Order: sequence, then structure tokens, then C-alpha cells
Amino acid sequence: MESLTGQKRWQLARPAPAQVERLRSQLGCSPTFACLLALRAADRDPDLFLHNDLGSLGSPWQLKGMAEATQRIVQALQAGERIFIHGDFDVDGLTSSAMLYRALRALGGRTIKVEIEDRRRGHGLNQVIAERIAAEGFQLLITTDCGSSDVKPIRRLQQAGVEVIVTDHHRTPEVLPAAVALINPQQPGCSSPPSRLAGVGVAYQLVRALYERLGRTAELGERYLDLVMFGTVADLVPLVQESQAENKILVANGLRLLARGEGSLGLRVLLKVLRLDPTRLSTADLGYIVAPKLNAANRVGDPRVAFLLLTTEDPARAEYLTEVLLDYNADRRLAQENLRDQALALAGQEFDRQRDRIIILSGQGWNPGVIGLVASALVDRFYLPTILIAQGEKIVRGSGRSIREFNLVAALSRVQHLFQRYGGHQMAAGFSIANENIPALKEELGAYARRELADLEAPTGRIDAVLQADEINLELYEELQRLAPFGVGNPEPRFLLPQAQLIEAHAVGADGRHLKLQLAAAQRHLEAIGFNMAELLPQLGSGQLLNPVFKLSRNDWRGHARVELELEDLLAAD
Repeated sequence: MESLTGQKRWQLARPAPAQVERLRSQLGCSPTFACLLALRAADRDPDLFLHNDLGSLGSPWQLKGMAEATQRIVQALQAGERIFIHGDFDVDGLTSSAMLYRALRALGGRTIKVEIEDRRRGHGLNQVIAERIAAEGFQLLITTDCGSSDVKPIRRLQQAGVEVIVTDHHRTPEVLPAAVALINPQQPGCSSPPSRLAGVGVAYQLVRALYERLGRTAELGERYLDLVMFGTVADLVPLVQESQAENKILVANGLRLLARGEGSLGLRVLLKVLRLDPTRLSTADLGYIVAPKLNAANRVGDPRVAFLLLTTEDPARAEYLTEVLLDYNADRRLAQENLRDQALALAGQEFDRQRDRIIILSGQGWNPGVIGLVASALVDRFYLPTILIAQGEKIVRGSGRSIREFNLVAALSRVQHLFQRYGGHQMAAGFSIANENIPALKEELGAYARRELADLEAPTGRIDAVLQADEINLELYEELQRLAPFGVGNPEPRFLLPQAQLIEAHAVGADGRHLKLQLAAAQRHLEAIGFNMAELLPQLGSGQLLNPVFKLSRNDWRGHARVELELEDLLAAD
């Protein structure tokens, strides 16, 4: 079947019939739900996807360095030492720092200073920060979501008599920093099972261990889980991986906390201003609507505003800080749109679709805070790894986004001799580089990508099941929520509706970017919405037969709930 968007090939998944029947019998569920669970579980325990019991979290003491870290922090708390928290500037780092600050204050910390890194200086610690911490007389530094690669700044702090505890989740280098404790599931010799906790998840394990060490576990309860949930979703770590579902458990319980009207005051105020109902909040809402507002502070403004919002207990201040963030976000959107237009024009001049397997663009005056967002937009458009470089007189920043077939941070490691610093993940990475090394980067990384992606084809999407029109209802939607929360590692189910007749199609939204369809199938009328799909309108006509690929969504309007198709693609019916 031909895709009208031309962006993906689609393949219908086929679970083992015996497993589907067994699950249907055990759970008393619909055939569709049994099919979805069979596809996800395969040879794994179905409970990974069905249950979100907080008691199933792994012990924090499994993490290497936890005993040393908690011992040193308890010593600092009891002695009234000055503690410095240094966190990364993204939502994962912000939530990590806010949670650790609030926890240390609750546990008796008296003098705690927090610094959220400035994007212009890059990720992690540097020598300037190290000198300032030493000069201000702090005795203990705790990092959140960074620090594993910062060998030189940590050595300088050690020489100045400042002890360091690193909490991080990024890939560790061969040479580790000389910290009192390094808590990172990725480090060699970690007794914890392989884990993909976000930075905030690692910091939460430290908080759990501190409360336990001080005999205050009952007091912790579900406190801070809204922050853990938010940072985990924003950092796009897998909710379910192999035999672990720790991130899914953390996210589910954080969502429940907000649904009860509890959690961070600032986050609750932000949701209210954005008109998001906490009782129906989804990971998609958090990732696409809420997280960009906090990230706007580090992209075009002051990241401390976002940190203050997550830690304030003053309702009036929370409302003021929320308005500042919304102003930042408006500036971010404008900067992003302008840069996207420039990048697309430059790609038209420099990018050869037949030859190139990676897009690397550079420009003077580009905002380093939005180059990653625009790189992501180009990945969506061309399905190729993309790097944008903001050139400056002295500091040159690069940010990249990738596709699942190309490990970006591993690729950067092959040309690390060109960088001043680099780091990141398989799908997203950043670096600083000298202007004179940019041509070599384009040449060397371009050659590597051509070898690695020589046989790259259009991405293949998975259709979980075919639904007939009479199967599409609110009951099925509610049953699917047993698999929630959805996200990386536990994607929202995608369905195909065969032979749907198009009744009407029109553009909707303030800027007319979205597509609204009225469909008829098996004597039923269904509504569908395609976000950012209005460009398909010229290909559509009344009476046309289509096979929509979609997710099920719930539309609440004036007290009436109905099921709606959220379009992923439109396939021409045979």
C-alpha cells in the first residue's frame, strides 16, 4: 500500500497465535489487547507492561558508589557543611537538581547552593566553575546529570579540598574522575543490572538511599516522583528495556501523584496555565507541550527560572515564573522557525541526497539554544542523522540528532580528535569545536556515514493490529490504558482501518497546519486528526478510499467523550 506522505514503509506485526490465545484466556481481555501484549512481551514477563508497583524498583544499594555517597552526604548534613549542587541545563538536569535540593533541605541541609549550567558554556563542569566553587568555601559538590567525563575540573576541586560526588547516566570514559563516589549505572563494575535510568532516576536512587540511611523511608513515600517522572519522560530513556521496567514504574507513579493534585507546586501551576488536566495527563503532553516550556529557559533565557519554578512554594511566584517561561517559549519558537528556514535553504545548496548520508550544516550567528531542535526537524524531513553547528569567534557549538540505524555519540568518538569536548547518547549528542576543524569534521564524519548507511532505506513503521470500524470505541481505548504509560520502549499502539471512505477533509488549527477528516466505514462515521499533515489536502478527495494508520485518542468536549483517530499516515486503499 502506497503511503501518501511517502515518509515510511509500514509492516503489519504478527504475534504468535498461541500466545495471544493464552493471554486472552488468562486476562479475560479483548483479542486486540491480547495481541498487543503478546507483541510487547514476546518472551518476557507480561507483568512488565501490566503493573507499575513502586515496590518493584531495584534497590538503590545495587548502584556502585551508593554507600560511599550516602556516608559522605550524611556527614555533611550532620556537620552543617556548605554543599554545592551543579546540574545540567535540560529538563533531566533541572528536575534532578530541584529534587536533590528539596530532599537535602528536608533532611536538614542548611547551606545549599544550586547552579544550573549555562548552555553557552556547554554541558558539565569546567575549570571556571571549579575555581569558583573552591573560592567560595564549599566542602562538598554533588553533580546531577553530568560529571562522569569531567576529570580535570574534579581533580582541581580535589586539590582545593572540595570533595565531589557525581550522579550521572551518560556513557563513562576510559579515565574516570577522582570523586568520593561516582553513581552511574553505565560505569564498569556496577553491580546494578544494566539500567537506562535518566539522570533524575539516578539522583532519585540517591535520595531513596539517603532517606533509608537516616531511618526516614516512611517519610519519603511518593515525594518527588512528579519530578522524577517529568525528567524521565523529557530525556527519552526507554520505559521498558529487556527485563526491566523501572522507568515505566517511575513515570506511572509520578503521573498518579499529579492526578491526585499533589507534587511540585510550580509544575501544577504550569499545567493549569497550559490548560492540561492532571487527571488525564499523558507522556505525550509532557514531552511535546510541557517540557519545551522549561527547556525554553536554557535555550533563549535564564535556566534558573525553570529551577526556581520547580522549587518554589509560593503560588504567586509560581504564576509569575510560569509567565516568564511562556515568554521565553514564544522567543524560542520564533528563533527556531527562523533557523529552520535558514537550515533548509542551506541544505538545498550543500546536501546531495544521492551522495550524503549525514547532514552537517554550519552558520554564523545561529542560536546554540535551538540548533538541536532544528536538527531534529531535519531528521524528520530527510531521515538522516543531522548536525548543526553554531559558529562564533571563539566558542563553536554543535548539536546533532540521529536515526536508530546510526549511533551518533559512537560516530563522534571516531573523530574525537577534532573536538574540544563532546558527549551525548545514541540519538542525540553535542560538542564544541574550533572553527578550523569544521571542514575536516564534515569530510571525515561524512565518509564514515556513507559507509555505515550505504544501504539505508526509508524507515519501517509497525502496525500492531488491523481494526474494523465496529471495534473502534471508548471501551477499547480505556482497555489500552492498562499498558500505559507509553513512550520509548513501550510505544503507543498503532492500528490500520481498512477501506475507509473519505467524506470530508479540511485544514484546522491557528495556522492551518493540521488535517481534519470525516471518514465512513461499515456504516459508522469516524473523526480523524492529523497533526502537521495539512499538506496532504491536495491529494485527498471526497469518496476516496483510504487505509488510515492511527493511534486511538480520547476527545473530551463539553462533557462528552468520544474516541478519535490520531493519524500517523494515510495509505492508498488497493
